[in-house]
Amino acid sequence: MTTPARTTPPPRSTRARAGRRALAALAALALGLAHLPPAGAADGAARAGRGALPDTVLARVGTSRDVTVAEFERGWRQVQPPARPATFTPEGAREFLDLLIGKELLAEHAARETFVWTADESAQYAGLRDALPLRVVFDSALAATRAALLAEGDTVSGAEHLGIQARERYGRALGLAFDDSALARIAQRFAALPRPSRDSSVFAQLRVLGMVPTLAPGEAELVLARWPGGAITAGELIEAWGRSSPMTRLRPEGAGQVGDLVENTLFERELRRAAEARGLVHRPDIAARLAQQREFFDVEHFVQREVYRDLRADSATLRRFFDGRREQWRLPLRVRLISLTLRDREQAEAMLLTLADEARAESLAARALRGGASYRMDVSEAYDSTLFRRALAAGTGRTLGPDSTAAGWRVSRVTEVLPARLREFHEVRQLVTQAWYGEEGERRMVALLARLRRDTPVTFNERALARLDPARFAP
Repeated sequence: MTTPARTTPPPRSTRARAGRRALAALAALALGLAHLPPAGAADGAARAGRGALPDTVLARVGTSRDVTVAEFERGWRQVQPPARPATFTPEGAREFLDLLIGKELLAEHAARETFVWTADESAQYAGLRDALPLRVVFDSALAATRAALLAEGDTVSGAEHLGIQARERYGRALGLAFDDSALARIAQRFAALPRPSRDSSVFAQLRVLGMVPTLAPGEAELVLARWPGGAITAGELIEAWGRSSPMTRLRPEGAGQVGDLVENTLFERELRRAAEARGLVHRPDIAARLAQQREFFDVEHFVQREVYRDLRADSATLRRFFDGRREQWRLPLRVRLISLTLRDREQAEAMLLTLADEARAESLAARALRGGASYRMDVSEAYDSTLFRRALAAGTGRTLGPDSTAAGWRVSRVTEVLPARLREFHEVRQLVTQAWYGEEGERRMVALLARLRRDTPVTFNERALARLDPARFAP
């Protein structure tokens, strides 16, 4: 009886990582767009356009998507080798332009379809749509506060101080009157929130940080502050605090800080009202940034569908991939150490005496492992050539150090010399899977872009490309 090949679904992290590299603007370079046929190659990927392009445009994809000189220069600065050519040459400029054209090809075709965003993507977009106009009016408020302080002869410090001053000035202008007893009651609710433990996992800490205060019956209607035009209740304050990011929001401690939170909530509410009244979400630069984010999500969905949706590797495929690259999985010659780094040299010298005794050294390493730490490390020539050569020369059973490092004083005991060897498939299956998805994803991405190029006219401005100043791209 033949056992059917087992199908391995693409790891979510691998898919996401590969997909994002393929389309996150210029990070797409890492997935092999550099292997595309040159623009204008004999396969007909590029076609002559209708009419000359302006000197500010290097290429046009389709009828309206331009790769400008400014975008080329900005992209060159943002992306580092090997994702782009290391030096600026005519050939390197053409290669980099091809990569930018590939990005625009993906966007051109993604724009022709409608994709359903995930809940996370929708939340990201809503947050950006809120934050961009808010940033504009907040900067205006800081500028006005700075001018007022200077006019009063006050010294102007950093942005944080200006923000506090702007908030407090708004509170005074509003005529806020706080209820101190109500603030104290809500401060107790915040104090009752558990605090994340440093020993807990990241997810456990995030879960604790995401908790909001539990109000007693009737406390949601408790008025914390009044002004001539209205009031704010505890329920409104907790709701606004709960909407903010758990990673950045501060937990108020005491009635005074709850009052600051009330003032800050009202100030932020006023900034949002001002941003909406000015229609800032439609300002050209903000509208363009939001359009860019929408395009990013759509391209991500397009690439996911065209390249990664049905990307599957069965065990037979992975085994063939492994067998064809056996040397890729070879372990080099290594030296195994028990190694510790201590704060000062005196401690390190005392620890060196412990490491010199084999039984005590092994007991120390075993106790550390039971406690969740590991003092053992395998060092190769590639990992740390100096330490590797010293340990190899010293030999098994010898100690090294104390050595001064950036983290402190390092002491080590050589416990074993591990010979180079070829690893078996079962040892590296996960690595093989990741490598296969990387290569197959790259191959499919290259094929997708080649197909899009055949179907889409691309017009080049050879004169503008030749006039790029190499001095502007110097390291």
